Amino acid sequence: MKIRMYNVGFGDCFCIRDKGKNLLVDFGTSNSRISGRPRREMFDIILSDLSSIEQKNLLLTHFHLDHLSGLLYMMKKKQYSHEFGKIYLPDVFSREEMNRTLTLLILADLMKNTYLPGRQVSLFALVETLCRKPQEVELLERGSLFEGKYRALWPDQDVIAAETEEIMAAIGENYQYILERLLAFSGRLRQIVFSMTLLGRETGQEVSRDLAALDREFREIREQAEFQQLLENMEARKIELRQFKNNISIVFQNDKDGELNLLFTGDVQKKHLQMIQNNYDKRIPLYEHYWCIKVPHHGTENHYFDFSRYTPENMLISNGIYHANSKKRAKGYRTSARYAGIFHIRDAHMYCSDCQCCEGYSNGCSCREYDIIAPRYYWDI
Repeated sequence: MKIRMYNVGFGDCFCIRDKGKNLLVDFGTSNSRISGRPRREMFDIILSDLSSIEQKNLLLTHFHLDHLSGLLYMMKKKQYSHEFGKIYLPDVFSREEMNRTLTLLILADLMKNTYLPGRQVSLFALVETLCRKPQEVELLERGSLFEGKYRALWPDQDVIAAETEEIMAAIGENYQYILERLLAFSGRLRQIVFSMTLLGRETGQEVSRDLAALDREFREIREQAEFQQLLENMEARKIELRQFKNNISIVFQNDKDGELNLLFTGDVQKKHLQMIQNNYDKRIPLYEHYWCIKVPHHGTENHYFDFSRYTPENMLISNGIYHANSKKRAKGYRTSARYAGIFHIRDAHMYCSDCQCCEGYSNGCSCREYDIIAPRYYWDI
């Protein structure tokens, strides 16, 4: 087994290569430049590298652009439009009540503190891309077995549904008209994605993929005065949705305990990772030891998690210099010092995209055992 970790700055892109089966885990970045190079150059390098692999699938842990912008770029290029045999997505599409979760994911992209004019609404952009270049989709939830050897640990549909209703209740009942339109729009997006799954194809239900109509409907919703009032109300009441997008992040490990145990965590929330560690439903315990752990959310402090009990041999932190709109926010994007220096897990080898974005960096990397990818394009573990 080999894991190729690509240098995508503040983003994620890993290729797990094992016995003829290859799985790309996420493909995106928030950086416009990576190690001084335009990000499209990095995307082209990754695409060229992937083109040498015949059989490969893609797993998108969730729908932040730093995890899927490379896929959107790829699908615009004709020669790469059907590179993947299958795309795995978190299951927020299989049930009608999930329209409510999708509505919150859309609102998350449009909140003032996360939305910029001209910036893509990531969920809608993904569905648009899948409409133009239909793919075989498989949806994952806690307990799902995929690729014949990996087991999904998250998301849990019931937990996500409960968290969705909690936020919906906080929004209140004063915006029913616009919420109903958003729910109907989310329902159309959900049906499009579900129609690309095996179960969706078996139902034989006709689903419209009229992009012009979808785009028109989305524009009309955003132009409504009530919609703007809804966003302003949510801002004023500090209903934070950006982190909600991480709630659905896929977490997975290999299905059978062995010498090369993997744990990939996407951008999972700390509270959910704690639930997974506690085996909250008594269904899927974590293993005692991991050969490789991909650290959640680029190693940032707010998502810090102590993995020392699992004596990992290798830890992967995909991060890079990312300039947010303020010094305070920029600090929040940096790698936590608790993964470095005196906090470094004994015998763990750290693989990081760029040590200059680490709070533990001081005249060089402070970890005992480490490799830094930058300025290289990738590193093999």
